[in-house]
Amino acid sequence: MFEVQQTTAGEWAVVAGGGRALLVAETDTGRLRTLLDAVRAGFAETLDALVARGLSRTPSFALLDASAETVLLAVRGAASATVTEGGRERDVRANGVSSWVETQLAQADAAALGEHVDTGALPLIDGVVRASGLAWSAADRAEDVGATVAAPPKRERDTGPLDAVVVEAVVEAPVEPVVAGPAVEPFAGDGFPAEPDPQTRVPEATLTEVAPVASPPATAAPVAETTGYDHLFGATMVRSVEDAAVRPDEEEAAPPRIDLPGFITDSFPPAAGRMEGDHDGLTVMSGDLPQRSGSDRSEPVPAAPERLEYALLLSDGRREPLSVPIVVGRAPNVSAVPSLRDARPVTLTSAEDDISRSHVAVAVEGDSVVVTDLHSRNGTLIVLPGASPQKLRSGEPTTVVLGTLIDLGSGVTLTVEAAG
Repeated sequence: MFEVQQTTAGEWAVVAGGGRALLVAETDTGRLRTLLDAVRAGFAETLDALVARGLSRTPSFALLDASAETVLLAVRGAASATVTEGGRERDVRANGVSSWVETQLAQADAAALGEHVDTGALPLIDGVVRASGLAWSAADRAEDVGATVAAPPKRERDTGPLDAVVVEAVVEAPVEPVVAGPAVEPFAGDGFPAEPDPQTRVPEATLTEVAPVASPPATAAPVAETTGYDHLFGATMVRSVEDAAVRPDEEEAAPPRIDLPGFITDSFPPAAGRMEGDHDGLTVMSGDLPQRSGSDRSEPVPAAPERLEYALLLSDGRREPLSVPIVVGRAPNVSAVPSLRDARPVTLTSAEDDISRSHVAVAVEGDSVVVTDLHSRNGTLIVLPGASPQKLRSGEPTTVVLGTLIDLGSGVTLTVEAAG
């Protein structure tokens, strides 16, 4: 929660939302609505909205972000701020700075933007008001969080009597068991049934052997051929052991010989000393294969080349390895590039101080170096070896090679080199 100093006239307005507050010299209602959406979105989004029309048309402002443990503060132009840390007060101003002054407050107890806030201040959590100053206290933030979290109302336990529930019994008719398979008929005595199941065929010879009869069985009439395999039942032939014995003079028929074309048989001449008739004509023996010369041996596979490691040579003489992605800028914030995991910030400034806070990101993807302009104010130029300079598109990753020069402006450059 912020406390604002109400004013009836003037150019200053306070925009609050999402734990952030902006004191800005702006009178246009449409611009204030746009800034309200940006303040609710985040600290970096608010700075982007303020400089959207160019640095020369950016109004004076003081931006305070108290949504996290570390408080962020940015001041530009005629705006001012007073910060209290550990019981000591200090002023933050941007006199003589063309852009703005930005700082982090890790142990901030309170902060005041603009004019002094007296006892007639009003609370503001979200919205836009005309005001000349605002104040923030870390103690108020703790109280707001405590007041926001409330215990849910305790529900009374219902201990009243329950109405009796009448359950009507449903009597179902008994279900007859279902027996899978064909029905089984009882035997008429100790022997076989007088009339067998029409679905089961029993060979007549078997019936003759099991059930004795008074007279010898008559010759079975030939069974008429029907559809399927029903004609096979009853046609079983029974031979004696003598008839079923294998005779020595019974020889197995030799397998038919396959005549191969001449271009196959001529390619594999018979080995020396092989007896006639030992080869079946189909199997290729190892002795029939032509001898291979030593020149036909496969060459050893060369080992895969080692992966090239890269580094960046900064214009101030430093050398930064690209073992992990890096974010280069005046005050780089790796959280501005969520797609780069374990990114490392590298601070680089210029005399004109016109480099963006998070200006450019450089990372290694596979065997290549990828450069991405992080929506910087002045843009980024790259100069490939032997090529003309070209400007990167904001937010679009671009692949570069060894020796590429990355120009951030005002003489600040990065050169892609091999590490080691």
